[in-house]
Amino acid sequence: MIGRLRWHLPALAGIGALAIVLAACGTTTPSIDASPVPAGLPPAQALPGSGGTWATLAMGRLDDPLDTFGELFFRSGCGGGSSCGGGGHEWSLATPPGVASNGGIMVAAGPDGGLTAGFGISLDLRFSPLAETTDAGSVWTGGILPVALAAVPDALAAARGTQRLALEAPAPVGNGGLLASTNDLSTWARLAGRGAVTSAATAAGCALGRLTAVAITAHGDDLVAGDCAGGGRAGIFRVGTDGRSAPVAALGPRVSSAVGAEVRVVRLVATGGVLSALVVKGTGADASLELATSTDGAATWTVSAPFAAARPVVSTAVTTTGGFVVLLGGDGGGGGRGEAAVVAPALPWHVLPVPPVGTAVIAYGADDGAVEALVPSGAVLDVDRLGPAGWHRVQELHIPLQFGSTSAGGGSTG
Repeated sequence: MIGRLRWHLPALAGIGALAIVLAACGTTTPSIDASPVPAGLPPAQALPGSGGTWATLAMGRLDDPLDTFGELFFRSGCGGGSSCGGGGHEWSLATPPGVASNGGIMVAAGPDGGLTAGFGISLDLRFSPLAETTDAGSVWTGGILPVALAAVPDALAAARGTQRLALEAPAPVGNGGLLASTNDLSTWARLAGRGAVTSAATAAGCALGRLTAVAITAHGDDLVAGDCAGGGRAGIFRVGTDGRSAPVAALGPRVSSAVGAEVRVVRLVATGGVLSALVVKGTGADASLELATSTDGAATWTVSAPFAAARPVVSTAVTTTGGFVVLLGGDGGGGGRGEAAVVAPALPWHVLPVPPVGTAVIAYGADDGAVEALVPSGAVLDVDRLGPAGWHRVQELHIPLQFGSTSAGGGSTG
């Protein structure tokens, strides 16, 4: 399934759409750690949406940045009177057409059923094309963020109506600030700069590192998260409300035994009225994962027990209840066998059977709760589902990647 794209560019009339269509391929280098994604691209992710589940991941020749493409997939759910018993709910290609995707794809699902997709920069491109759909990718409306998106899963956030939040790439590509939109996809205003967040972090005893995520609460508060050293809390900050700037305030939860340790916020998402943060405390062999959740807009938090995570986080998937399925890297290079665990609010961590070799992300079905491993290999995507007897193959997709081409189509045609 590949939809059609309608461009909407009122704010950047001087920049031709041809610049997007002919945007050159990425400049990232192959990964040398446990992640199957080349360095500089966002990690794979999966998340629930209206009517199904979305997933983004890298495909192609992952050792060659020019032939690595970010792709977007959709799996329909069991709503609308349909049944999941017949096995007809399969993944389909949903990458927005007309945009080079060598810089990866970041997405945000809105509570009103829409999905906003942003494209990472590649070569000389220093702004991020955007696309939005309300019908599972049949039709996309295009736009432009006038800066480069940060290459993190939660670089975009969407609320009801047209409220959106974007995290700019850090220096030297961008300024690492936050932009908000309450209009169309090409109308953005700067909400807060990194300096204001740094000042609030310092006052809270946090030495701020990278900014890693944005989110919009059910109350309309605009949040940003980042890495903190010291302070004993996760670095989560309110920077605005309903797309308007406000004094930056630290809201992050206290993390167990984290005084003096580095605390990183890997994910920050608002799902079904629950604000969820996936936090990594410490580094190396001493690292552990914790889930922090709030139902009142980050005023109070509930924090899970820690889960030992000496291996790096490769990818994450959001569950419908505000939990996460976490894929940890293998012991060797990219494509090795990793470890996977799932956590939900008020429930303990649960380790899953070892996922298939080369798994990029483990998705959680938005309606049926199916746990599926998405395993890319070149232009083929295999899907393995977890059942009583372990993982078993349920689908194979052949993706029409345009190797050696810088033309439109998000790296694929169809």
